[in-house]
Amino acid sequence: MINNLVDLLDLDDKNELSSLQPVSHRDVLSIAELFPNISEQYLEFIRSVGTGSTTRDFTIYEPERARLVEQHPSFRIYQSDAYRSVYGRRPEGDLIPDDAVAIGDSGASWRYCLCPSLGEAVFCLDMGGPTFETEAENFFSFVAETVIRKRK
Repeated sequence: MINNLVDLLDLDDKNELSSLQPVSHRDVLSIAELFPNISEQYLEFIRSVGTGSTTRDFTIYEPERARLVEQHPSFRIYQSDAYRSVYGRRPEGDLIPDDAVAIGDSGASWRYCLCPSLGEAVFCLDMGGPTFETEAENFFSFVAETVIRKRK
């Protein structure tokens, strides 16, 4: 598990995070106010490293309510009667927690989320289920393991 920003940045030997743009201190304070108990690691990361697309096109962004995914065309297709008629009934999906916020994606039908009521973990919200499952123990570990894919 990665617990500090310096250790995380040491793993970025290909400078994949170099294309991100730091978020202003004022905007970080606004985010912390809008989303109480949001991960301190996430706030430190966006303030020091930034948001935007990495050099591998993984996007880290300012938080938005995860439930907004329900308006996404892919979500609607996966949940539609037409999809069920072709592929059969899907198992019941996970509920999206009310305090979940999306903070990143790789362009696929997944959104990576923080959920303060469930602790420091980062979760993968898959529109196809929908499923809401733990991706990493904390935000820095998520960046190391998923965004820059730490080399062993």
